[in-house]
Amino acid sequence: MLNIGTKIKELRKERKMTLAQVAGDRLTKGMLSLIENGKAQPSMESLQYIASQLEIDVAELIQSEDNKQVHETFMQVEQLYSQFKKEFNKEQRGIKGQELLQLIHPLVQSGNLKGANYEEVRLLELYLLVRYLLNIDRSIEPFLPLAKMYENIHAYSKVLECFTRLGGIKFEQHQLEQALDYLLEGKQYIERYNYLIGDFEKLDYYYNLTVIYAAANNDQKMEEYLNLALNITKEKGILYRFNDFYRLLFFINCSKGDAEKSKYYLNKLRLFMELFENPFDEILHSLTTLFYINRIEQDYPKVLALPIDNSNLPEDALKHAMLFINGEYAYAHWQLKQYDEAKKCLATLFVPEATIHPIDLAIIYRSYAVRALCAYEEGDIENAKRDILYAMDGVKEFKETLDKQFILQAYEHITQ
Repeated sequence: MLNIGTKIKELRKERKMTLAQVAGDRLTKGMLSLIENGKAQPSMESLQYIASQLEIDVAELIQSEDNKQVHETFMQVEQLYSQFKKEFNKEQRGIKGQELLQLIHPLVQSGNLKGANYEEVRLLELYLLVRYLLNIDRSIEPFLPLAKMYENIHAYSKVLECFTRLGGIKFEQHQLEQALDYLLEGKQYIERYNYLIGDFEKLDYYYNLTVIYAAANNDQKMEEYLNLALNITKEKGILYRFNDFYRLLFFINCSKGDAEKSKYYLNKLRLFMELFENPFDEILHSLTTLFYINRIEQDYPKVLALPIDNSNLPEDALKHAMLFINGEYAYAHWQLKQYDEAKKCLATLFVPEATIHPIDLAIIYRSYAVRALCAYEEGDIENAKRDILYAMDGVKEFKETLDKQFILQAYEHITQ
């Protein structure tokens, strides 16, 4: 059976390199030592980095004499899956997904993916994941054995990913308690294998727990895991996930009407946007700025004068972002009694299937309330009642925020 750690150690010694030289600035000497001794399983990204430090191709580290077919398929699949993740066009994503399934299916059918090594477990995981994402099999049961399989080969960071996925599936099904149960079960692995799990993986996990507890209205637990994550980032000097945490905190505080904290996190997000120049961060910053002006500054002409540069975003991603941005424009138009303009902004209003967090949903349902108020002012009582009842039903289980209060007040106004 392939022992990646032993292979790395042999190659390092052949080159007369120290642990520190191979670890460089991406790994610690301790983590590299654990990998070499088979006590931790590196991610594909870490393997690629180690290979570059050793000045070899990553294939030299993971080639297996025992199962050449699995290895060759693994290399093809990882490359194709990287493209699949970046594809936003639904049709092209479906085509790439089917290609992935066709590559892996013969190994699944022949029983070759038993979990003997990382490649086998990873191929099985991707096979199940692509089937799930393409709506071929949306059940949770096929994913249940993966965490134990990864634990058996010492891939502890991947164990966390498995529990994140299980929690995510339950969250999508609006089963919040079950989602938390899975995430808390996974948290036990952080306590058990703390020093064998990378900081990036811990940050991902604490972020997911923070988001779930925010959805569950448990501010105490949300802040607990938020602080655990922020302590890691500050102690280790890691910027990873900072913008996600700040964005979550911005929307939470802005939805509460806390002007001081909202401004603080908005400025932090602006610094991240300027530093990384990512088109997704840029349009999200535009959205947070509109959100802030509407709710805190209440300067509605300023909202309508703010230009949005969306030229660098893929079409499907832009469609989702513009749903929220148009909602902010519509709100400003409504405040200025420009009802027809507001309705035009909301002409294609819908609730995306992938939008499941109460904060995001409340923002969208507020847009339905805005459209209802516009229809009411124009005497279209039937459509006004339709939209406001839909909005009311959508937020009835949510905690009190400015958006929910707006919907409740709109309901009282329309139905009085």
